[in-house]
Amino acid sequence: MEASNVYSVVWPSGQREVKEAAAAKRLEGLEGKVIAELWSWTFKGDIMFEAFEAELPKRYPGVKFISWREFGEIHGANEREVLAALPEKLKALGVDGAITGVGGGASGAAADVRTSILVEKLGIPTVTIVTETFLTQGQATARGLGMPNLPFAVHPGHTLLTPDEQVYRNAAGPMLEEVIRGLTEQPAESEAEREPEQREVVFTGTFEEVNRYFYRQQWSDGLPVVPPTEEKVEEFLRFTDREAGEVLGIVHPDHRKATIWNVAVNGVMSGCRPEYMPVLMAIVEAMLEPEFQHEHLGHSPGMEELIIVNGRIIQELGFNCTQGVLRPGFQANTSIGRFWRMYLRNVARFLPHEADKSCFGDSFRMVLAENEAYGASVGWEPLSSDWGYQAGENVVTVTSCTEKTQAIQVGADTSEGVLENIEKRMADNNLFIEFFFRGMRTRPIVILPPAVVEILAKAGYSRSDVKRHFYEHARVRLDRLGTAALTRFYQGIEQGNWPEQIGRTKELDREVQMVSSPDDFQVVISGDPGRDHVLICAQNGFMGYPVCRKIQLPHNWDALLAQVNDD
Repeated sequence: MEASNVYSVVWPSGQREVKEAAAAKRLEGLEGKVIAELWSWTFKGDIMFEAFEAELPKRYPGVKFISWREFGEIHGANEREVLAALPEKLKALGVDGAITGVGGGASGAAADVRTSILVEKLGIPTVTIVTETFLTQGQATARGLGMPNLPFAVHPGHTLLTPDEQVYRNAAGPMLEEVIRGLTEQPAESEAEREPEQREVVFTGTFEEVNRYFYRQQWSDGLPVVPPTEEKVEEFLRFTDREAGEVLGIVHPDHRKATIWNVAVNGVMSGCRPEYMPVLMAIVEAMLEPEFQHEHLGHSPGMEELIIVNGRIIQELGFNCTQGVLRPGFQANTSIGRFWRMYLRNVARFLPHEADKSCFGDSFRMVLAENEAYGASVGWEPLSSDWGYQAGENVVTVTSCTEKTQAIQVGADTSEGVLENIEKRMADNNLFIEFFFRGMRTRPIVILPPAVVEILAKAGYSRSDVKRHFYEHARVRLDRLGTAALTRFYQGIEQGNWPEQIGRTKELDREVQMVSSPDDFQVVISGDPGRDHVLICAQNGFMGYPVCRKIQLPHNWDALLAQVNDD
């Protein structure tokens, strides 16, 4: 129904694909029990476990602990492998209960909860440690995974802003009581709420009333949304050959179904045009790739994704790929960028103050379209070639962009001078170096405008040559790094990570390379054709790792597009 400015609108989320599970049966007491320490190796968990090991035996004789060293890091690049081995290891060690933590960061808090729920489903009671800022996120994650009554022990304030001695006292005092209660007192069960069906109308009202209702339900990003009536959603569904109810996958942290239908609903709300539907589906499919690890998107740095489009669809849908490419004002770039954040909000349910615990956050980022036409004119392949696609094929790449550095005025008399100016600015973007020290392969993005590419191409540089130059010459001085990065460096040396690139000694009076190979650099041509500015984006390690998906067009794409253009 859509008449007299009255709209009947549908639900923008998806059904939860999880059954409520009761917490494990609690222990009658802790005397003689075996307690596992499951740690994410951050936020002073070692100090807390030391306090528990000292204090619990005073009250419960014979209680034993299996050190966190036995299990490995439960949050990190190898998280999935560690958790896969956990059930067998807990059984072999005769574990009766577990303390998991420390959730002092957003991605870590969510990972700790996932670990605890895995253990609870094995019949082993747990207590999850979080700092007070991340309690709501821990509870939201537990609710999404079907165990809303998961017990927590809360550290007052943030551990990194608390002296070690006070962290110990907090753990030995009020937190110890929460640990005891969590392991010995059965938490109350909760009742699941009914949710709407796919095409069910959830509200009827005027444009203003619909927007007020959606805002109250937290289905809006704060800007006016286009009312998602069934008629408007059906317009989007015309631009795909796939069934509306097809499930693309399960999105976290709320464990909900991503479907063709709710992709279309959120596309409507975001101000997209119906013909953008194939791009929207490809974006969600990319997000669901395991390598992307979208479950971490509520993490503390508050990264925003960079969505990069390649292929003929850039011209067909009117993407901007020149001056102001990341600025609002172009419907395809802007509304599809808005869709990304809308979908994370409404289906994944990354909500600020709940599962989205970014410290500052960021607004949605405009979609970046590559200037393939210019690249072809100088013999450079597009970004999509890194994924095995040919120039002109329609693909979307999704990658995190947490720390952004603009290299302004990199122009020089020679191509070598241009490259050197870019590489000097790379050394100022230290985020990806921390994860590199941890043994991970990092994939920074370097966006070159045509004017810069022209200088390099005329000097005989191919895109591959440029990536190799970055690999060999982009270096950072170790004595410039802050405490956190240096800590990661020392750990990396001890673990033998990337010896060819970062060496084998802890000596700081030297430079080290910043990536593991030339192919780690993602080089894109876009931006103002007349400027010598360059943009460098770094990921937050394994969180938001780059993935690529082909854009699937409907069989009658050309006819549908011609009809739209005629309208």
